[in-house]
Amino acid sequence: MDTVFARGFAAHRDGRLTEAERDYQAALAAEPSHVDALHLLGVLRHQQGQHAEAAELVRRAVDLRPADAGLQLNLGNALKALGRIDDAIERFRNALHLEPGFSLAQYNLGNAYAAAGRHEDAADAFEKALRLQPLDAATWNNFGNALLGMRRYEEGAKAFSRALQIRPGHAGAHNNLGMALNSLGDTHGAIEQFRAAVAVEPNYVAAHFNLGNLLDAAGHPHEAVPVLQKVLRMQPQFAPAHFGLGHALAAIGSHEAALPQFERAVGLDPKYGVAWLGLGNAHLALGAHKPALRAFDQALRLDPGLVAANLNRALTLLALGDYTRGLAAYEWRLRTPGSITMPSLPRWNGEPLPRRTLQIRAEQGFGDTLQFVRFVPFAAKLVGQIVLEVQPELVALLEPAAHAAGVSLKSTANGSAKNPANAAPLADADAFSPLLSLPQALGVSNADKVPARTPYLVVPAAYRKKWRGSLGGQSKRKLGIAWSGRIQPGETRSAPLGMLEPLFRLEGIDWIVLQPTLSDEERSLLDTHPRARFIQRLEGKLEDFADTAAIVDRLDGVVSVDTAVAHLSGALGKPLWLMLPFAADWRWGIDTASTPWYPKARLFRQPKPGAWDDVVARVASEISAS
Repeated sequence: MDTVFARGFAAHRDGRLTEAERDYQAALAAEPSHVDALHLLGVLRHQQGQHAEAAELVRRAVDLRPADAGLQLNLGNALKALGRIDDAIERFRNALHLEPGFSLAQYNLGNAYAAAGRHEDAADAFEKALRLQPLDAATWNNFGNALLGMRRYEEGAKAFSRALQIRPGHAGAHNNLGMALNSLGDTHGAIEQFRAAVAVEPNYVAAHFNLGNLLDAAGHPHEAVPVLQKVLRMQPQFAPAHFGLGHALAAIGSHEAALPQFERAVGLDPKYGVAWLGLGNAHLALGAHKPALRAFDQALRLDPGLVAANLNRALTLLALGDYTRGLAAYEWRLRTPGSITMPSLPRWNGEPLPRRTLQIRAEQGFGDTLQFVRFVPFAAKLVGQIVLEVQPELVALLEPAAHAAGVSLKSTANGSAKNPANAAPLADADAFSPLLSLPQALGVSNADKVPARTPYLVVPAAYRKKWRGSLGGQSKRKLGIAWSGRIQPGETRSAPLGMLEPLFRLEGIDWIVLQPTLSDEERSLLDTHPRARFIQRLEGKLEDFADTAAIVDRLDGVVSVDTAVAHLSGALGKPLWLMLPFAADWRWGIDTASTPWYPKARLFRQPKPGAWDDVVARVASEISAS
């Protein structure tokens, strides 16, 4: 029988598994306790993926020869493949007890600890394995992974670098080094490592996935898209890659292409909460508010504390006119990164506070302050005193209205309503409210309840005097124009200056540019414009919003994209032609040409994303006819 076994062993060594199996079984038929035949048939079954039978065969061999470290090792391998990690760890430890210098057992023990999430034990095992085999690249790589699991990123990066010194072109080490560098904030270095990994292994799914996600996160979604598309060609059922591709497509404004990617992600994994969030965002960007609401609701069923889903659900409800639910949910904005810091005061919820002081602080942008400051006089009727904190650029403008309402006005610290240094409560304040929480506190249940009387702001007398007689020109009719606010990632509230040509061609109008700053390109375009004498610029002259208000107050109306200038014009009660992107902000509602927020405003919406030419043409036509 030893001859039959030897023949089977030779076949096994040469990869002729069918012949090896036949000879091992023949050996066992003749001698059921043939330890080596039991052991190697078990190893063969393990190679074939039949791990349960492999474990049983090797266990029988171990029972017959318990002091054999190699048998303990292979029983551990079979048990690990069955997911019986604790049992596998016991066998690897047995092997090391029998043979302390058994480097492979030490290495496999580290892998088992890693599979169990015991990163500290794994790192200890790999470190011991490296003392036995210091030039083993795989061990250095896995040691690095254990260190990453312990958040020891710098040490992990060194381990991966050592693996690459020993084995240049180790794709796994390149990928893992990329993850370590990303955790250390070295985005560029991480991208280089992921690129190196896929250069070595063009079909390395994880490295492609990591590369695509990081390119997107680093602000390069155009580069991320083809990388993530390749991931899906290699692994079409990979839900995170569908989500990643959808996210990158949305980042470049391709929401229609992003939508099916998010749908596929949640189809593959219905419990994928952030993919439901992405799906809702895509629907919202495409103006499909009800499907967006359903997607956000599903995201919140899976993760009720998902801040972005709560906030975007609120914005959807508000756009649909459901202010009762929408304003309550809009409080989630205060949990987002960068929101105002709340002082340690009780929140005001609209209850009367006679002889008490209410501290109100502006939040978000200038336009939000200008829009929501209308609620402050109504709050003032319910409390003894209000101290209103606003951005420094707005203090001079708001002073007359604040004085008329008996409100004390303060500037927020360091020019920002969000500055943490300004979080302390006022010494004599009894309660606090963020400015944009006033509508909920005052019981605004729908858009019809919005205080719509304008003007609710007046230009300070000193500024009226400062700008008196400042607007020359050749036409009797003077209109202000603003085409862009602060540019942020994904911003749609900005129209290219070149698209405004139909407005500038209108006869009998002097255009007053209300942009406080211009780009070099815009300045050049206006310098050389054939109707430049009808376009007056105020760049560098507008020091704060009171200056702008003094100008707007002298105009016949304003054309603006959704910017602070639009809110200023509305608050001053001036005619306003408001140009809106396809998926406009919630405050402008859906499919309406008017708004209760500013009665003298006319709304012009893009018929599809990016279609400013249609909007400008309609505005030009209405101005010409008015």
